[in-house]
Amino acid sequence: MSRPARTFTLGVLALSIPVVVRAQTVASRTASVRDGTVRMNFDSRPGVCGDGEGNVWIIDARHGGFGDARRPCIPGPIRVAIGRSGGQTVSVRSRVGGVDSPAADLDLGNVPASDAARYLIELAHTLGGRSSNQALSAAAFADAPNVWPEFARLVRDSGAMLDSRKEALFWLGQSDAPTADLVRLYDDLEPEPLRDHATFVLSQRRDEAAVDKLIDIARHDRDLDVRKRAMFWLGQSRDPKAVKFFRDVLVR
Repeated sequence: MSRPARTFTLGVLALSIPVVVRAQTVASRTASVRDGTVRMNFDSRPGVCGDGEGNVWIIDARHGGFGDARRPCIPGPIRVAIGRSGGQTVSVRSRVGGVDSPAADLDLGNVPASDAARYLIELAHTLGGRSSNQALSAAAFADAPNVWPEFARLVRDSGAMLDSRKEALFWLGQSDAPTADLVRLYDDLEPEPLRDHATFVLSQRRDEAAVDKLIDIARHDRDLDVRKRAMFWLGQSRDPKAVKFFRDVLVR
C-alpha cells in the first residue's frame, strides 16, 4: 500500500503490570510540578525525522521520500515540553530533532517511548486544540509499537473534545491497526462530523476492506452528507468495486 509523503506541524495481566507502572512514573513525575514546564525526550520510530522547528516527515516504503533539500531532516529524538498550571497540564509542545529548550522546571531526560506515547494519548482525553494535536502526533511518531488501542479508546471517548477524537482517528488510520478494526469502530462513531472524518481515514487505506466499507457507508449511512463524502472518496479511488458501485447507482 503506497501513501504519499506528508508534512506535519507540530493478554496476560502479569506481563502488563510493568508497562502500567512505568507509565504512572512518567505521569507522577510530571504531576510533581504544580506550575512550570516539564521536558522529556524519547526515540522516534524509524523513518521519522524533523527540522527541529516543528516540521516532521515520514520517510519509509509507504510514505515515500523527503524531497526538500532546503531543510535538514534530523532523525529524532522527539522533544516534548509540557506546560503545567495550578497542578494541571495546560499545554503540550513537541518537535523532532533540534536541541532542548533552554529552560525547564523538571527535565525527565530520555524516557521509554512506549511510556511517553501512552501518557501523551491519555493527556489528549482532557486537552483540545493545538496541545492535543501535538500530544497525539508525538505519540504517533514515537518508537512505540502497539499503541493503536489507546488511540481507538480516545476515538470512542464521548467526553473528549471532538478535535482530539478526530486527530486520534486520523493517527489510528495511519497506524498498523487492521482495517477490520477501523470498520468495526465506524459503527459506534458519534457525532456525524466524526463519521464524516472516518470516510477520509478509510480512503487512505486503499484496500478491499476499506473500499467495501466506504460503499456500505455510501449506501446506508443515516446522514446524507456522510453518504456524499463516502461517494467522493470512492470516486477518488478508481477501485474496480467503486466503479461498479457508481455504475449500479447510475443505471437505476
